[in-house]
Formats: sequence, structure tokens, C-alpha cells
Amino acid sequence: MRYLVFLSLLALALYAATAEDVYEIYKNKGINAVEEYLKREFEPKEIKEVKVKEVKTKPVALKPPTEKELISRDFWMKQVKDIDVQFGYYEEVESLIICEKEKKRCDIYKNSKEGPKFIKSHDVIMGKSGDKVKRGDLKTPVGVYEITKRFKPTNNFYGPLAFSLSYPNIYDTLRGKNGDGIWIHGSPMDGKDRDDLSKGCVVLENGDIKTLDTQINAESALVIIGETKLPKMSKEAVASILSEVYKWQHAWKINDINAYLNFYSNDFKKSDGSGKKQFSAMKQSIFAKKESKTIIFENVTIAPYPTMDDRKLFKISFFQTYKSPSFASKGEKELYVELNGDKIAILAEK
Repeated sequence: MRYLVFLSLLALALYAATAEDVYEIYKNKGINAVEEYLKREFEPKEIKEVKVKEVKTKPVALKPPTEKELISRDFWMKQVKDIDVQFGYYEEVESLIICEKEKKRCDIYKNSKEGPKFIKSHDVIMGKSGDKVKRGDLKTPVGVYEITKRFKPTNNFYGPLAFSLSYPNIYDTLRGKNGDGIWIHGSPMDGKDRDDLSKGCVVLENGDIKTLDTQINAESALVIIGETKLPKMSKEAVASILSEVYKWQHAWKINDINAYLNFYSNDFKKSDGSGKKQFSAMKQSIFAKKESKTIIFENVTIAPYPTMDDRKLFKISFFQTYKSPSFASKGEKELYVELNGDKIAILAEK
């Protein structure tokens, strides 16, 4: 029997050693030594964990759009096809506060790569109906505004917290609107109800103003105030505006004065109040130098601008870098435009 076991082991040994090796062990040390040898050869071996060396790879840099792509409406349609743009297009703004005067409600959204994500609605008190025109008319303005300051009011009438808004913006000012001190704030700390809680501001319950503070980034927020519900933007409108903005930029770069000025409405006004005639003369003298220019737009925002009529107005803002042999600048740029079909007309610029 032992001999048969030996033959079986010998056959297996052909996978681990030559027959001559086994025979030499058997001849010199006997069958017991052969058995021990074969056991060692066929015992399961311990599998040691081997760390695989991590290979660090550099992220693949995305290829920046070409000039031809930036001015193409089809290119921008592809860029926004998976983004919710019903409340605008935002490359950098984190928070949106969209207020409806008629319903006395503000909806809070947080922007993401896919578009605005709804957070919560707050009931509010606002001023009289209609757009604000002058100081003391007790109306809440209709438009698009940034939060300029977050602070604790010194007067308890305004509650525990307030956010000041950038009213009047340049578009308001150029239309002759005035007044200031438009805030989002809380209610009187004494808890008393009063008829004049809002003199044009957006007023929340004190618990809600504290909640709002946790829901937004005040340093990166836009407040859009409409008399009624804000009309939804379409992807086609966003793509048209973006391609038009970059066509305007391209005409500016290559000193094509006629194409450049065609982007401006006949009703255009610059921040200093000058009209299109004075603006055109100034630009013609600059373009005549034929200087090479570097013009870069970053962090583009397109916000629908509420109106009291059916005009399709938008506030466009971006960080602009400009450089030519005779002048260089960096800073925020604002355009207020009207969309007619798929063409923009610039109404105001800052």
C-alpha cells in the first residue's frame, strides 16, 4: 500500500521536480524522506500581500473653446443641453433669491453644475405694487441686484439681521430711478405688527431671516425681484445670448467698429449718462489706432431681468481682462441687454 502511495506521489512530483531528484532522495534517505519532500512541495503557500505602486497621473487639461466655437450658437446649445437654465446661466454665482411681489414670496435656490436646486420658499412682506421710481414711493424695486452687505441693524425695527441690496443699479440710474436703502431684513424685535413694516424692503419673520442666512452665500448671491412670476428662460435664448456676447467680443478684438457698434441699441447709455452718439465717436477714435487687444471674459452670468412689460431683458456680468499697448484693466463688467429674436441690443454698460 505504501508503495502505491509512493508511486502516486512520484507522478505528482513530475510537476515540481524531476524524477531523478526524487530517485536520489529515495536511494539515499528512503521513502519517508520522499514523502516529506513531496509534502513540502505541494503544501499551500502563504500568499503575501503586495502593494501595487501608485502611479500618479496628471489631470487632462480641458481644451479651451476656440474663437469659432465661442461665437457659435450650436456650440452653446451643446454646452447647456444638460443644464437647467430656466432662471438663467451662472458660471460662478452660488445662491439665488427669486422674489415675487404679487404672491409675497421668495424662493431660495443653490446653483450647481446642473442648474439651480430649490431649497425653500419664504413668505415675505414687500412694498407697494409697481416698480420703484423715486425715493419715498414705498415700492420694492423690480430688477436684479447683488447683496452688498450682511449686517446686524442698529434699529430693532429691522430685526436681528439684514442684507442690503445694490439698488439702484446702473440700469436703474440711467432711467432716472432713485432712492436707496433697499434691504432684506427681519421683523420688529418687540413683536408688534405695524402697517409700515416694508417701505420698499423685503421683510421676513425673524426665524426665517435667520434660516435664510444659513441657506445662502451672501458674498455670491443674486436677488431677482419681479412683480409677478419670473418668466422661464429657454436654452435657445441662453445659447443666443452667449454667442452674441462673444461675437461682440470678437468685433472688439479685431477693431471692426461697424460690427461692434451694431450690438448697441440706439437707446444705449453709458454709465456716465452719455448716449450712443458720443459713445460711438469715442470708440471710433480708439479703434482707428488698430491696436492688438487681449480681451478675456470669465465667470459669466446671465440673469433674466424682470420688467413691467413683455420686454426680454437680461443682466449679463463677467470678470473682464483687457490689455492693449495703450491701456490695460481688470474688473467686473455689466451689460444690460434686450433680446430680439436671436440678436442682442446693449442698453447700458458699466
